[in-house]
Amino acid sequence: MKRASRGGRQVAKAHAIPEALVLAGGYGKRLKPLTDTVPKPLIEMKEGYCILDKQLDGLRHAGVRSALLLTGHLHEKIERRYGGSWHGMTIRYSVEDRPLGTWGAVRKALGDGPVVIMNGDIVTDVDVGSLMANGTFPVTVLGVPMRSPYGVLETSGTAVVGFKEKPVLPYYINGGIYYAKDARELLAAGRDLREGSIEQDIFPRLAKAGKLGAYIETDPDVLWKSLDSAKDLEETRTMYESRTDKPWGHEVVVALTEKYLQKKLYIKEGHRTSLHYHREKMETLYVVKGKVRLDFEKGSKELAEGERETIPPGLVHSIVALRNTQIDEASSPHPDDTVRVKDFYER
Repeated sequence: MKRASRGGRQVAKAHAIPEALVLAGGYGKRLKPLTDTVPKPLIEMKEGYCILDKQLDGLRHAGVRSALLLTGHLHEKIERRYGGSWHGMTIRYSVEDRPLGTWGAVRKALGDGPVVIMNGDIVTDVDVGSLMANGTFPVTVLGVPMRSPYGVLETSGTAVVGFKEKPVLPYYINGGIYYAKDARELLAAGRDLREGSIEQDIFPRLAKAGKLGAYIETDPDVLWKSLDSAKDLEETRTMYESRTDKPWGHEVVVALTEKYLQKKLYIKEGHRTSLHYHREKMETLYVVKGKVRLDFEKGSKELAEGERETIPPGLVHSIVALRNTQIDEASSPHPDDTVRVKDFYER
């Protein structure tokens, strides 16, 4: 399939752009009593910004133009928030009168052609566009690094010689995002099932037939969280007190004083910031992890891990991530001093 570049990443051409199905109909029982009045996908991570907002943003920046929300519990509140369109995306709804399981909800909504399916309680920075572009099997499942929920003891005999706080384990877990090149592959695998679980009933059949692959997110630092408990929600809200999501990744304000501003930037591989400049702000970019290219109006420069570059006021530039990249940015205290010359995203 030919691909067209948009915003520094690869997406399918218009005739092959998938529809998104978002599983948004669950009761969210482990987050009661909050979910008695708020459907889980509408739970806010910070004021005015909920789980489903982030998911739809990630999908549209990956080139998806239509989303079908699979709703049930408190579906009218979801419909009231998004209506028939949202930030340029067409929004439609498939409402369950009673719970059908993840497969029943998906089966009810499937047509033909490519489709990306997402669980409605996933908060992640994984690039959905890369998953779609690199899925080589008829159906592809996102695999994310498994992180231990506990600290791990390092021992020598009975002596404790070290301690690792919630280390990444040598396994990958189901990341709750799936891509099918043609929805009919899913329908064929579950043609005898009206209800059930896509994970437990459909995927084992596809795996047995050699039609199920994995897109492995190898970056252990990429955000991936399933909001399953009050603790998950508290941790996420704490994180978002200083974090702002961007089409290219996110930024975190570490400190803002009268003398300086310190940020952490995370830019996804193949993505880039706008071409922009600052009227007063002078900043120094230090690459903590990854690799970037700084594009200027004339020329460019690459920075690897441990390298830095100072950007003076008035210099037009864009940061292009050649790999998933973390940057420490130290600057003068001008948090809103950005003038975009060219934006690579629809925002």
